[in-house]
Formats: sequence, structure tokens, C-alpha cells
Amino acid sequence: MKPILKIGQATRRQRANPRAWPAWLTARAAARYVILTVAGVLLYKAGAACALRERGYFAVGGEAVFLLLPVLYCLAAAVVRDMKGRR
Repeated sequence: MKPILKIGQATRRQRANPRAWPAWLTARAAARYVILTVAGVLLYKAGAACALRERGYFAVGGEAVFLLLPVLYCLAAAVVRDMKGRR
């Protein structure tokens, strides 16, 4: 039997299981982020080697942005989702 609600009273919400996986984290999404991470590391190493040849000394410059590839992808995907009106 459902309790009778009074005017202005909110319904009870169920608590989410804190140990449950987020709904967006599927095996496909996890694989996508692993691939993006590996690609970012490989691109960084290639960029650092090319910059070392060009500069003549080791320094970290713009090639470090490749390490942020998974984060940038996640942010871009969220922007596209918001523009589409999903979520």
C-alpha cells in the first residue's frame, strides 16, 4: 500500500548503490578509453623524440597535450551530447 501524499510533499527517492558501475561505463566505453590512452602515450613518445631531434635537448612542450587525449575526448563527447539535447 502506497502512503498518501500531501500537497507539496516529495516522493521518496531510492538511494543509488555507491558500489555500482556508472551507467555510461560499459565494456565498449572502457575499451575506447584504454585505446585513447595508449594512442596518447604513443603519440607523446613520438612527439618527444621528434622535438628532441629538433631542439637538441629534452624539454616537454606542446607534445604533452597528447597525454590528455582521453580527457579531451570525454569533454568533446559531453559537449556534443548536450548540443544534441540528449541526457
